[in-house]
Amino acid sequence: MKTLTTSVLAAGLFALTLGSIATAADAAEGRVRARGANGAVAAGSHNGNTYVRGRGAHANADGSTTTASGGAVRTADGGRAARRSTTTYNTDGSVDHKGSFGATGARGTLNSQGSSTRNADGTVTGSRTTNATDARTGNSYSGSTTYDSTTGATRQATCRDASGATITCPSR
Repeated sequence: MKTLTTSVLAAGLFALTLGSIATAADAAEGRVRARGANGAVAAGSHNGNTYVRGRGAHANADGSTTTASGGAVRTADGGRAARRSTTTYNTDGSVDHKGSFGATGARGTLNSQGSSTRNADGTVTGSRTTNATDARTGNSYSGSTTYDSTTGATRQATCRDASGATITCPSR
């Protein structure tokens, strides 16, 4: 539910402007927190670093429940990162989860997104794709992993240099 995650983050940004709801201790720390019937948000700043995060839950018309959470941070030196996820708990016992994150800064960029499902019969499937680029060298990584509880995991990865030529991916 992209809309629920977006709403949670928007509420967090709104909370930044609501200094009047913060306690004296919170205001001294440069942070704001708010809770509602369906979730909570928090935001703050310190020494040029800022953050916002939120979470919430929603009962859907079909009887399922969706939870969402997200957060973002900006560092004083210009780095940025954000994450979001949603999980839906269905009435048949199955669960669907989606999540993503990304970061960018002086050392490069990173983004990843994935999903997983636990079916009512207990079988599990999932996948994740990840891309990263080193700002210093221009080298990049692009990879994906899939999982099926009946067949196992598979992984594919490609690394490239700054010119786009395929190179050997570094080992851990």
